[in-house]
Amino acid sequence: MRTTDGTVEDSPSGGYLIRFAQTYPTTVEDLWDAITDPERLSRWMAPYEGDFHLGGRWLARYDDGTVFTEGTVTACDAPRTFTTTWHARDEHETTITVTVEPVEDGAALRLEHDRVGGRDYAPGWHTYLELLELDLAGDLDGIAAFDWDARYAELRRRYPVT
Repeated sequence: MRTTDGTVEDSPSGGYLIRFAQTYPTTVEDLWDAITDPERLSRWMAPYEGDFHLGGRWLARYDDGTVFTEGTVTACDAPRTFTTTWHARDEHETTITVTVEPVEDGAALRLEHDRVGGRDYAPGWHTYLELLELDLAGDLDGIAAFDWDARYAELRRRYPVT
């Protein structure tokens, strides 16, 4: 996998600020589609419903159908950037900003998740970004064979709780 480690720092807003910056060998439009289209999101992240346009509401479900997070898009300039609330079950509301830019060798993605309550979000995002990499490569067999729990446990050592 080409996914590089993210950073975790104290957030001025409280909690932690998690950042990832990745480059993928694809177009801005394809990357935008992969991170905003519910059908594409369902391939590499979780079953999603809703819309990723300004004011759009969305939710994501566990495989058993229960909702694990939901949000509202508070800013959007497609296909370049969006900001959304993220309200996971039994947690306070946080904010995610995603930016997509063209670069010489493809498209760059920057993800910032602000005000998260635990550093354990970092290995989770890292794991999901590895799955996004597989989706962008068209490797649906790789996605199907991916052991999320094992990879998350392995990556957790890279993002220690302090």
